[in-house]
Amino acid sequence: MAKDSPNPASKRKLPEVGDLVVATVKRITSHGAYSEMDEFNNQECFIHISEIASTWVRNIRNFVRENQKIVIKVLRVDPERHQVDTSLRRVTKEQGRMKIQEWKRAQRGSKLLALAAEKMKKTPEEAYQIAGQLMEQHFSDLLEALEETKEKGSKVLTDLGIPKKWADILFELAQAHVIVREVSVESTIELTCRGPEGVEGVRKALLAAQELVIPSGGEVFLEGAPRYRIRVSGKDYKQAEQILEQALQASLKTIKESGGEGQVEART
Repeated sequence: MAKDSPNPASKRKLPEVGDLVVATVKRITSHGAYSEMDEFNNQECFIHISEIASTWVRNIRNFVRENQKIVIKVLRVDPERHQVDTSLRRVTKEQGRMKIQEWKRAQRGSKLLALAAEKMKKTPEEAYQIAGQLMEQHFSDLLEALEETKEKGSKVLTDLGIPKKWADILFELAQAHVIVREVSVESTIELTCRGPEGVEGVRKALLAAQELVIPSGGEVFLEGAPRYRIRVSGKDYKQAEQILEQALQASLKTIKESGGEGQVEART
């Protein structure tokens, strides 16, 4: 999925096919719902009734309501007519949760950059060119850069080439407004091995997961054989999700190599 910057200077006018975007439902009709894409200057898009849900939709309002924030997938884009067709049913619960989390972080980071611009008597676009662009090049988002700045000082930003006056202002704002919270994601996996390695095969599969999650402060523990829970903790939700996915895949690969079987049961 293409990454959209929350900053005015780098926004694309229209999304690309396959993008997941945050939108606000504005109008519901008998044949679909019209929404405005928050990340694209409130450009209107349409969700046909057939793309609302995987089940039969008798009443669209049973699935969406006006002014609701939703995550939708872009199906078609007509640049000449500025028409965008999207789908709600093709977005999984996990994808929606991750996208909303990213969007909220982007909103918070952009607001703090705008505050810095105001203090420096510059526009948000100028602030992005001077500081935001460099922050996004070296961190997953603006907020991560500010979280790091709060913990380690303005040198984090000056080392990127950001002018000291800007770095000092951003450090002050980070100290006052940024709360570094730890996020946690977890999943249950079922592992069995009736091959020659037996219990040893399961142990190897769990060790493969542990090697990836323990450095992040995560853990692997027994729920009740053959079910095990893998938990990953961290400051960044997206990164924690990626580590969890890597751990699950490493565990599944190892158990298969040992002649066993594995299945991911749940993500929370």
